[in-house]
Amino acid sequence: MAYEVINTKRSSSIVRFVDAGATISLANLAFDANETVSAASIRKVAWSTNGSIQIARNGVNLLTLHNAGQLSLDEFNYAMANNNTSSIVVTINTGGSLVLEVTKEATYATPLTGM
Repeated sequence: MAYEVINTKRSSSIVRFVDAGATISLANLAFDANETVSAASIRKVAWSTNGSIQIARNGVNLLTLHNAGQLSLDEFNYAMANNNTSSIVVTINTGGSLVLEVTKEATYATPLTGM
């Protein structure tokens, strides 16, 4: 598998890509059938590659990454929300790894009670 998605109930998701890119739809970010994700914004990015890594949404390139690094947008009280209702498309050229943390806007079939 070229990617792994770790979803947290009523919270953010972590998506890890290795050696190849993939397309992550909003449905892939739902914790279970109770959660319907309508938008997802990129909050943190960590990467390492000998080539380049490209992140795009709806045909719009958001980031092109080289070498290794980390980008913590939440430190700036910011999340990359360009085309946040579209799938996240990752292309890894010449191998590498990428980890994304995404925040989600979602609705729930069963609302919270007792809070």
